[in-house]
Amino acid sequence: MERPIRILSIDGGGLRGVVPLTILKKIEELTGQPIWKSFDLIAGTSTGGLIASALTIPKTPGVKESKYSIDDILKVYLERGKEIFPPATTKMGELFVTVDETMRPKFGEKGIAKVFTDVCGKAKINDSITNIMISTYDLTNNKPLFFKSRTPHDVANKDFLVYDACRATSAGPTYLPAYNLVYPSGNDNPNRQCIDGGVYVNNSSMAAVTEITKFHEEYGINLDGQEVNMKNVFVLSLGTGSYTGPFEDALNKGQIFWATRIADVMMRGVNRVTDYQMTELLDDGNYIRLSIDIKDKKYADMSLADKETSNYLIDQTNMQVINDPTNMHNLKAFLAKAGLLKSVVA
Repeated sequence: MERPIRILSIDGGGLRGVVPLTILKKIEELTGQPIWKSFDLIAGTSTGGLIASALTIPKTPGVKESKYSIDDILKVYLERGKEIFPPATTKMGELFVTVDETMRPKFGEKGIAKVFTDVCGKAKINDSITNIMISTYDLTNNKPLFFKSRTPHDVANKDFLVYDACRATSAGPTYLPAYNLVYPSGNDNPNRQCIDGGVYVNNSSMAAVTEITKFHEEYGINLDGQEVNMKNVFVLSLGTGSYTGPFEDALNKGQIFWATRIADVMMRGVNRVTDYQMTELLDDGNYIRLSIDIKDKKYADMSLADKETSNYLIDQTNMQVINDPTNMHNLKAFLAKAGLLKSVVA
Protein backbone atom coordinates (compact mmCIF):
# COMPACT_ATOMS: atom_id res chain seq x y z
CA MET A 1 0.00 0.00 0.00
CA GLU A 2 1.26 3.47 -0.88
CA ARG A 3 2.10 5.70 2.05
CA PRO A 4 -0.23 8.64 2.67
CA ILE A 5 0.59 11.96 1.00
CA ARG A 6 -0.31 14.70 3.48
CA ILE A 7 -0.88 18.34 2.59
CA LEU A 8 -1.61 21.33 4.80
CA SER A 9 -3.04 24.46 3.19
CA ILE A 10 -3.44 27.75 5.08
CA ASP A 11 -5.52 30.64 3.74
CA GLY A 12 -4.68 34.29 3.64
CA GLY A 13 -6.44 36.75 5.92
CA GLY A 14 -4.03 39.15 7.59
CA LEU A 15 -4.09 39.17 11.38
CA ARG A 16 -6.91 36.62 11.29
CA GLY A 17 -4.00 34.17 11.04
CA VAL A 18 -4.60 33.60 14.77
CA VAL A 19 -7.46 31.31 13.68
CA PRO A 20 -5.39 28.63 11.89
CA LEU A 21 -2.62 28.97 14.48
CA THR A 22 -5.09 28.11 17.24
CA ILE A 23 -6.24 25.04 15.30
CA LEU A 24 -2.66 23.97 14.53
CA LYS A 25 -1.80 24.11 18.22
CA LYS A 26 -4.62 21.65 18.90
CA ILE A 27 -3.43 19.37 16.09
CA GLU A 28 0.05 19.22 17.59
CA GLU A 29 -1.56 18.20 20.87
CA LEU A 30 -3.48 15.42 19.11
CA THR A 31 -0.57 14.07 17.05
CA GLY A 32 2.18 14.57 19.61
CA GLN A 33 4.55 16.06 17.08
CA PRO A 34 5.30 19.44 15.47
CA ILE A 35 3.21 20.36 12.45
CA TRP A 36 6.16 20.26 10.04
CA LYS A 37 6.63 16.54 10.77
CA SER A 38 3.01 15.70 9.94
CA PHE A 39 2.87 17.01 6.37
CA ASP A 40 4.77 16.45 3.13
CA LEU A 41 3.85 19.90 1.83
CA ILE A 42 2.64 23.04 3.57
CA ALA A 43 1.10 25.57 1.20
CA GLY A 44 0.01 29.07 2.08
CA THR A 45 -1.13 32.39 0.72
CA SER A 46 -0.51 35.76 2.35
CA THR A 47 -0.71 35.26 6.12
CA GLY A 48 -0.91 31.51 5.41
CA GLY A 49 2.38 31.81 3.54
CA LEU A 50 3.97 33.53 6.51
CA ILE A 51 2.76 30.80 8.86
CA ALA A 52 3.96 28.04 6.49
CA SER A 53 7.36 29.70 6.28
CA ALA A 54 7.73 30.35 10.00
CA LEU A 55 6.78 26.75 10.83
CA THR A 56 9.57 25.43 8.62
CA ILE A 57 12.48 27.82 9.26
CA PRO A 58 15.24 25.71 10.84
CA LYS A 59 16.78 26.58 14.19
CA THR A 60 20.13 25.85 12.55
CA PRO A 61 20.59 25.48 8.76
CA GLY A 62 20.76 21.81 7.80
CA VAL A 63 19.24 20.60 11.08
CA LYS A 64 15.67 19.24 11.18
CA GLU A 65 14.53 21.35 14.10
CA SER A 66 12.17 24.29 13.83
CA LYS A 67 13.19 27.74 15.00
CA TYR A 68 9.69 28.73 16.05
CA SER A 69 6.94 27.01 17.99
CA ILE A 70 3.31 27.79 17.25
CA ASP A 71 3.23 29.87 20.43
CA ASP A 72 6.19 31.87 19.13
CA ILE A 73 4.37 32.61 15.87
CA LEU A 74 1.13 33.41 17.65
CA LYS A 75 3.03 35.89 19.83
CA VAL A 76 4.16 37.75 16.71
CA TYR A 77 0.54 38.15 15.61
CA LEU A 78 -0.66 39.27 19.02
CA GLU A 79 2.19 41.60 19.91
CA ARG A 80 3.52 42.90 16.60
CA GLY A 81 0.44 43.06 14.39
CA LYS A 82 0.07 46.74 15.20
CA GLU A 83 3.51 47.38 13.67
CA ILE A 84 2.27 46.05 10.33
CA PHE A 85 -1.21 47.54 10.55
CA PRO A 86 -0.96 50.64 12.77
CA PRO A 87 -4.27 52.44 13.35
CA ALA A 88 -4.46 55.78 11.54
CA THR A 89 -5.90 58.41 13.86
CA THR A 90 -6.47 62.12 14.08
CA LYS A 91 -5.42 64.12 17.11
CA MET A 92 -8.88 63.40 18.49
CA GLY A 93 -8.22 59.66 18.18
CA GLU A 94 -10.85 59.08 15.51
CA LEU A 95 -10.21 57.00 12.40
CA PHE A 96 -10.00 59.00 9.21
CA VAL A 97 -9.42 58.56 5.47
CA THR A 98 -8.21 61.43 3.31
CA VAL A 99 -8.62 61.82 -0.44
CA ASP A 100 -4.86 61.26 -0.80
CA GLU A 101 -5.10 57.93 1.04
CA THR A 102 -7.51 56.53 -1.56
CA MET A 103 -4.63 56.79 -4.04
CA ARG A 104 -2.12 54.75 -2.03
CA PRO A 105 -2.06 51.66 0.23
CA LYS A 106 -3.67 51.99 3.62
CA PHE A 107 -0.43 50.94 5.36
CA GLY A 108 3.22 51.61 4.61
CA GLU A 109 6.08 49.15 4.07
CA LYS A 110 8.24 50.04 7.06
CA GLY A 111 6.34 48.04 9.66
CA ILE A 112 5.92 44.83 7.70
CA ALA A 113 9.54 44.97 6.53
CA LYS A 114 10.79 45.19 10.13
CA VAL A 115 8.58 42.38 11.45
CA PHE A 116 9.30 40.05 8.52
CA THR A 117 13.04 40.73 8.73
CA ASP A 118 13.03 39.84 12.43
CA VAL A 119 11.04 36.65 11.86
CA CYS A 120 12.62 35.39 8.63
CA GLY A 121 16.19 36.55 9.11
CA LYS A 122 18.45 35.25 6.34
CA ALA A 123 16.66 31.91 5.95
CA LYS A 124 16.21 30.69 2.39
CA ILE A 125 13.46 28.65 0.79
CA ASN A 126 15.84 25.71 0.40
CA ASP A 127 16.46 25.69 4.17
CA SER A 128 12.84 24.75 4.94
CA ILE A 129 12.65 21.64 7.11
CA THR A 130 9.64 20.39 5.18
CA ASN A 131 8.40 21.37 1.73
CA ILE A 132 6.52 24.64 1.33
CA MET A 133 4.72 26.39 -1.51
CA ILE A 134 3.93 30.11 -1.29
CA SER A 135 1.76 31.95 -3.81
CA THR A 136 1.97 35.48 -5.17
CA TYR A 137 0.75 37.22 -8.31
CA ASP A 138 3.27 38.68 -10.75
CA LEU A 139 1.88 41.93 -12.18
CA THR A 140 4.85 42.44 -14.51
CA ASN A 141 4.20 39.24 -16.45
CA ASN A 142 0.51 39.07 -15.52
CA LYS A 143 0.67 35.53 -14.18
CA PRO A 144 0.61 33.50 -10.96
CA LEU A 145 3.95 32.81 -9.33
CA PHE A 146 4.68 30.11 -6.74
CA PHE A 147 7.75 29.91 -4.55
CA LYS A 148 8.46 26.19 -4.03
CA SER A 149 11.09 24.63 -1.81
CA ARG A 150 11.63 21.83 -4.33
CA THR A 151 12.71 24.25 -7.10
CA PRO A 152 15.93 25.66 -5.59
CA HIS A 153 17.43 22.18 -5.29
CA ASP A 154 17.96 22.22 -9.07
CA VAL A 155 17.99 25.95 -9.83
CA ALA A 156 20.31 27.81 -7.46
CA ASN A 157 19.17 31.29 -8.47
CA LYS A 158 15.65 30.44 -7.32
CA ASP A 159 16.76 29.81 -3.75
CA PHE A 160 15.13 32.96 -2.47
CA LEU A 161 15.16 34.47 0.94
CA VAL A 162 12.06 33.42 2.87
CA TYR A 163 11.58 37.13 3.52
CA ASP A 164 11.09 37.78 -0.22
CA ALA A 165 8.44 35.07 -0.53
CA CYS A 166 6.61 36.29 2.58
CA ARG A 167 6.72 39.92 1.55
CA ALA A 168 5.51 39.13 -1.98
CA THR A 169 2.62 36.90 -0.92
CA SER A 170 1.38 39.37 1.70
CA ALA A 171 1.25 42.51 -0.47
CA GLY A 172 -2.52 42.80 -0.25
CA PRO A 173 -4.00 45.33 -2.70
CA THR A 174 -5.33 48.44 -0.91
CA TYR A 175 -3.59 47.31 2.31
CA LEU A 176 0.13 47.15 1.55
CA PRO A 177 2.52 48.20 -1.25
CA ALA A 178 3.39 45.72 -3.99
CA TYR A 179 6.80 44.07 -3.69
CA ASN A 180 9.57 44.13 -6.30
CA LEU A 181 11.93 41.20 -6.70
CA VAL A 182 14.13 39.58 -9.33
CA TYR A 183 13.04 36.04 -10.23
CA PRO A 184 14.49 34.56 -13.44
CA SER A 185 12.35 32.00 -15.23
CA GLY A 186 12.16 31.17 -18.94
CA ASN A 187 11.27 34.13 -21.15
CA ASP A 188 9.52 36.06 -18.39
CA ASN A 189 10.69 39.48 -17.36
CA PRO A 190 12.70 38.67 -14.20
CA ASN A 191 12.01 42.09 -12.64
CA ARG A 192 8.67 41.26 -11.09
CA GLN A 193 6.21 43.37 -9.16
CA CYS A 194 4.24 41.05 -6.89
CA ILE A 195 1.01 41.27 -4.95
CA ASP A 196 -0.94 39.03 -2.58
CA GLY A 197 -1.63 35.57 -4.05
CA GLY A 198 -5.09 35.75 -2.53
CA VAL A 199 -6.32 37.56 -5.62
CA TYR A 200 -6.51 34.16 -7.33
CA VAL A 201 -5.68 31.33 -4.90
CA ASN A 202 -6.45 32.34 -1.33
CA ASN A 203 -7.07 28.68 -0.51
CA SER A 204 -4.05 26.83 -1.92
CA SER A 205 -5.44 23.31 -1.49
CA MET A 206 -6.02 22.51 -5.16
CA ALA A 207 -2.73 24.08 -6.27
CA ALA A 208 -0.87 22.03 -3.65
CA VAL A 209 -2.53 18.76 -4.74
CA THR A 210 -1.63 19.50 -8.36
CA GLU A 211 1.96 20.27 -7.39
CA ILE A 212 2.70 17.21 -5.28
CA THR A 213 0.84 14.67 -7.42
CA LYS A 214 2.68 15.78 -10.55
CA PHE A 215 6.12 16.12 -8.96
CA HIS A 216 5.81 13.45 -6.27
CA GLU A 217 9.21 11.94 -7.02
CA GLU A 218 10.88 15.29 -6.41
CA TYR A 219 9.15 15.28 -3.04
CA GLY A 220 10.75 11.94 -2.21
CA ILE A 221 7.60 9.92 -2.93
CA ASN A 222 8.78 7.05 -5.11
CA LEU A 223 5.95 5.08 -6.72
CA ASP A 224 8.10 3.10 -9.18
CA GLY A 225 6.88 5.12 -12.14
CA GLN A 226 3.21 4.88 -11.21
CA GLU A 227 0.79 7.78 -10.88
CA VAL A 228 -0.38 8.91 -7.48
CA ASN A 229 -3.50 7.12 -6.27
CA MET A 230 -5.77 9.95 -5.09
CA LYS A 231 -7.16 7.67 -2.39
CA ASN A 232 -3.84 8.16 -0.62
CA VAL A 233 -3.90 11.97 -0.74
CA PHE A 234 -4.99 13.80 2.42
CA VAL A 235 -5.56 17.55 2.63
CA LEU A 236 -6.16 19.69 5.69
CA SER A 237 -7.38 23.15 4.66
CA LEU A 238 -7.45 25.90 7.29
CA GLY A 239 -9.28 29.17 6.84
CA THR A 240 -8.86 32.44 8.69
CA GLY A 241 -12.55 33.11 9.22
CA SER A 242 -15.11 34.85 7.08
CA TYR A 243 -17.82 37.37 7.86
CA THR A 244 -21.12 35.59 7.39
CA GLY A 245 -23.49 38.52 7.46
CA PRO A 246 -25.11 40.05 4.38
CA PHE A 247 -22.92 42.15 2.13
CA GLU A 248 -23.63 45.85 1.92
CA ASP A 249 -25.94 47.17 -0.76
CA ALA A 250 -23.65 47.43 -3.78
CA LEU A 251 -26.18 48.77 -6.26
CA ASN A 252 -24.65 51.62 -8.29
CA LYS A 253 -21.53 51.79 -6.10
CA GLY A 254 -18.30 53.12 -7.61
CA GLN A 255 -14.52 52.83 -7.38
CA ILE A 256 -13.96 54.00 -3.81
CA PHE A 257 -16.65 51.65 -2.46
CA TRP A 258 -15.24 48.60 -4.26
CA ALA A 259 -11.58 49.43 -3.69
CA THR A 260 -11.99 48.80 0.02
CA ARG A 261 -14.23 45.72 -0.29
CA ILE A 262 -13.37 43.75 -3.42
CA ALA A 263 -10.46 41.86 -1.84
CA ASP A 264 -12.71 40.32 0.79
CA VAL A 265 -15.37 39.42 -1.78
CA MET A 266 -12.75 37.69 -3.97
CA MET A 267 -11.33 35.77 -1.01
CA ARG A 268 -14.77 34.49 -0.04
CA GLY A 269 -15.49 33.43 -3.61
CA VAL A 270 -12.24 31.61 -4.37
CA ASN A 271 -12.32 29.88 -0.98
CA ARG A 272 -15.76 28.43 -1.64
CA VAL A 273 -14.92 27.33 -5.17
CA THR A 274 -11.74 25.58 -4.00
CA ASP A 275 -13.60 23.93 -1.15
CA TYR A 276 -16.15 22.56 -3.62
CA GLN A 277 -13.41 21.28 -5.94
CA MET A 278 -11.55 19.54 -3.13
CA THR A 279 -14.70 17.93 -1.77
CA GLU A 280 -15.47 16.51 -5.21
CA LEU A 281 -11.89 15.45 -5.98
CA LEU A 282 -10.93 13.52 -2.85
CA ASP A 283 -12.55 10.57 -1.11
CA ASP A 284 -14.78 11.19 1.90
CA GLY A 285 -12.57 11.71 4.92
CA ASN A 286 -9.48 12.60 2.90
CA TYR A 287 -10.21 16.32 2.90
CA ILE A 288 -11.24 18.52 5.77
CA ARG A 289 -11.83 22.25 5.85
CA LEU A 290 -11.78 24.08 9.18
CA SER A 291 -12.50 27.76 9.66
CA ILE A 292 -14.87 30.01 11.61
CA ASP A 293 -17.85 32.21 10.92
CA ILE A 294 -17.25 35.81 11.97
CA LYS A 295 -20.72 36.86 12.97
CA ASP A 296 -19.92 40.35 14.23
CA LYS A 297 -18.84 42.64 11.39
CA LYS A 298 -16.68 44.83 13.60
CA TYR A 299 -14.19 41.96 13.96
CA ALA A 300 -14.04 41.04 10.28
CA ASP A 301 -11.36 43.40 8.96
CA MET A 302 -8.10 41.49 8.53
CA SER A 303 -5.96 44.47 9.59
CA LEU A 304 -7.43 44.94 13.08
CA ALA A 305 -4.55 44.65 15.55
CA ASP A 306 -6.37 45.35 18.81
CA LYS A 307 -6.60 42.86 21.66
CA GLU A 308 -10.41 42.78 21.59
CA THR A 309 -10.40 41.50 18.00
CA SER A 310 -7.72 38.85 18.53
CA ASN A 311 -9.50 37.62 21.67
CA TYR A 312 -12.77 37.39 19.74
CA LEU A 313 -11.17 35.38 16.91
CA ILE A 314 -9.40 32.98 19.27
CA ASP A 315 -12.53 32.55 21.42
CA GLN A 316 -14.63 31.83 18.34
CA THR A 317 -12.05 29.31 17.08
CA ASN A 318 -12.20 27.49 20.39
CA MET A 319 -16.01 27.60 20.39
CA GLN A 320 -16.63 26.71 16.73
CA VAL A 321 -13.76 24.29 16.12
CA ILE A 322 -11.78 23.11 19.15
CA ASN A 323 -14.79 22.60 21.46
CA ASP A 324 -17.27 21.65 18.75
CA PRO A 325 -17.96 17.88 18.99
CA THR A 326 -18.65 17.42 15.27
CA ASN A 327 -15.59 19.32 14.07
CA MET A 328 -13.34 17.58 16.57
CA HIS A 329 -14.67 14.14 15.65
CA ASN A 330 -14.10 14.89 11.95
CA LEU A 331 -10.61 16.23 12.59
CA LYS A 332 -9.58 13.21 14.64
CA ALA A 333 -11.04 10.88 12.02
CA PHE A 334 -9.07 12.70 9.31
CA LEU A 335 -5.82 12.52 11.29
CA ALA A 336 -6.38 8.84 12.01
CA LYS A 337 -7.11 8.00 8.37
CA ALA A 338 -4.02 9.96 7.31
CA GLY A 339 -1.91 7.88 9.68
CA LEU A 340 -1.31 10.62 12.21
CA LEU A 341 -3.42 9.09 15.00
CA LYS A 342 -3.64 5.48 16.06
CA SER A 343 -7.39 5.63 16.57
CA VAL A 344 -10.32 8.02 16.67
CA VAL A 345 -10.73 9.55 20.10
CA ALA A 346 -14.36 10.21 20.99
